[in-house]
Amino acid sequence: MVLNSRFHPLFLAAALWLTAMVGAQAQWLIYELTFTPEKDSVNFSSYKSAYLVAPANGGAATMVLTTDDGGRYFAVADSGAKFFLAANATQRKAAFSALAISGNAQALYTASGNLNRSLLLDVAETGGQKVLRVAETLHGRLMAADDESDKGPASDGSIGMIGSAVIKGTLREDLTSIATRHFTSQTLAVSYVVELLEKYGYAPDEGSAPMKLEVETIQEDGSIIDASLFPPEALPKAP
Repeated sequence: MVLNSRFHPLFLAAALWLTAMVGAQAQWLIYELTFTPEKDSVNFSSYKSAYLVAPANGGAATMVLTTDDGGRYFAVADSGAKFFLAANATQRKAAFSALAISGNAQALYTASGNLNRSLLLDVAETGGQKVLRVAETLHGRLMAADDESDKGPASDGSIGMIGSAVIKGTLREDLTSIATRHFTSQTLAVSYVVELLEKYGYAPDEGSAPMKLEVETIQEDGSIIDASLFPPEALPKAP
């Protein structure tokens, strides 16, 4: 896959700096994120969407970034984001943030949403059930900049990058339910999302290290790999 030189270094999973270790967790929230570039951006491109796999009680979260630009590709930012509660006397919000730095390029992801929904989940670790207070949607922004002083002008004379994108996140209750019911570690929950993406034709992005899949606990008959979990537009198109 050949990517725009401004696109690739900024958003590779390895560039994300948050590397906090994931503690013992048993409940996972999975949000589907979309990134819509704003019109006043200059020389800016990014992944089109992502899946955020976050511990329900907060902590290090993983983003599985995806694009269909020139093919279907994904990159895993393992523990590359932080999921947390932001609250005061009048508001309670779920929030996530991530910072990517690569050379002179920097990008910041932030989004939040009101805790407006109670969600009953089966929990793999205890075999019981738990009610979580969750945000159904997240809203925020991706902001990025690069003076490109280390690269110089492109062949067309353009130089520098500044841009932003609107982030919208939607809680995937189906994926959340399956991840919490079947997986006791975040690595397994992320591996499940990666396996789904690969099922529908996505491959690791050029230069991104494919994560080591831990799928031994996934049922051999594939019964939890449900085609209905991804929308029809995610299916590979016939040649």
